[in-house]
Amino acid sequence: MFKRILLPIDGSDQSLRAAAVGIDMATHSGASAVGLEILSPLAAVSLASDFIVHANGGYAGKAVEHAKEHLASLATIAREARVDFKDGYVFDHRPYTAIVAAANLSGCDLIVVGASEYAHGHRVQLSHEVVKLLGDAGVPVLVCH
Repeated sequence: MFKRILLPIDGSDQSLRAAAVGIDMATHSGASAVGLEILSPLAAVSLASDFIVHANGGYAGKAVEHAKEHLASLATIAREARVDFKDGYVFDHRPYTAIVAAANLSGCDLIVVGASEYAHGHRVQLSHEVVKLLGDAGVPVLVCH
């Protein structure tokens, strides 16, 4: 069975539901869980202006604060389920590459993500990030709807 499960979240209800599924799987398989939030960095020009205008509590500070809140919610679920849990966050423009890197770095053998769907005409399709993740991950990926 799985030994370490990566749970990338973005604070959305869908990602938190997927993470709860991953924690449930960890409970039943005796695996540990790793929570990860990928934060979108600002472009250099925007970052400079953000620093000048909002020296204390600019975009990066607020993004990290929100990530810590989301990860704390996930840590509570894991603690209640008695699952060994570690967490972290990273700034990256390409979430799928950050997820793959985190899975490799943490020794994860499963990634559980929310579907991140969008409507296209009368069909629902997976987001580009999830599709790229499915193509690049060297471990199984469970996509939860």
